[in-house]
This record gives sequence, C-alpha cells and structure tokens, in this order.
Amino acid sequence: MTIEYSKDYLRTLKRFTKKRILSSTLLDNAIELYLKDNTDIRLQFKPIKCKRDKNRHSIRIPNTQYRILMSIVNDISLLVCICDHDDYDLRNKNC
Repeated sequence: MTIEYSKDYLRTLKRFTKKRILSSTLLDNAIELYLKDNTDIRLQFKPIKCKRDKNRHSIRIPNTQYRILMSIVNDISLLVCICDHDDYDLRNKNC
C-alpha cells in the first residue's frame, strides 16, 4: 500500500502542527500503524458511505479526537484531510 497526500491534507497538517494541537510524530505513528495493520482496534478504520466517493474511509489518530479521511483506490491511499469530530461530521453529512 502506498500513501499519497492531497493539498487539503497538507494544509490541515500544517495548521494542526503549527498550533501544536497534534504532533507530526503522532500522525506519523498513526500512518505507520495503518500501513502495518489497518485492522488494529486503536485506528477504528472504517468505510464511510458516500455517494460521491465510494472509496472513502477514515482512521482515528490513537488517543485523540481527530480522524484522517482518506480515499483508497487500487492499493493507493490518498489522505484527504485531518479533522476533528465536528469537521468530520460536516464533511460527511451531505456526501
């Protein structure tokens, strides 16, 4: 599995690390854990029902309230954004 980053993901990554809400180490560890074993209970990996993006999934960043939204196509995981619970609901509400 390969990882790619969208512009929105990089923007939210910069915002969260600059404000010191999340550390880059914590995010890297979550991505490593996802690559090793996406069924790990700490990630709470799950598909999201979405009409526009049938391949949308999310993982929880362990020990936080934040999630990483991603789209998985042909063994490539495109990380879409990092979001808190409210942003997560907003992005997936009218999906």
